[in-house]
Amino acid sequence: MIIPFLNFNGKASEVIAFYETVFDVQNKQVFYFKDMPASENFTVTPEIENYVLHSEMTIEGVPVWIGDTPEGELAAGEMLSLTAVYDSPEKVKEVFGKLSVDGEVFCDAQPTFYSPMYGMVKDRFGIVWSVMSR
Repeated sequence: MIIPFLNFNGKASEVIAFYETVFDVQNKQVFYFKDMPASENFTVTPEIENYVLHSEMTIEGVPVWIGDTPEGELAAGEMLSLTAVYDSPEKVKEVFGKLSVDGEVFCDAQPTFYSPMYGMVKDRFGIVWSVMSR
């Protein structure tokens, strides 16, 4: 399944609230940076603790994910990324490997606290992909 992911600079909560007034939003789940487990690789500062780490909802029957990007401004074209979701970590590694050829890896495919296997890459055409298993 391919799911659109909308990225914002600290405005994801505002965007979600707005979309709820415009569209039929169902099955909403929101997780904030302050809810993350402690990590030596990433520090949640007071400035971003209430940013949306990840949200999932169904808008007019379509799954949509929304979150905030805490590091710097998003460039044009980076506010939308795609997420490929698979049942197996092996499939994630396969797809991630193919997307990574001549691309830019942001996060190697690896287990995380939210997915048995997750990776993020910008493919050779400039499209940002998250590839994950459930």
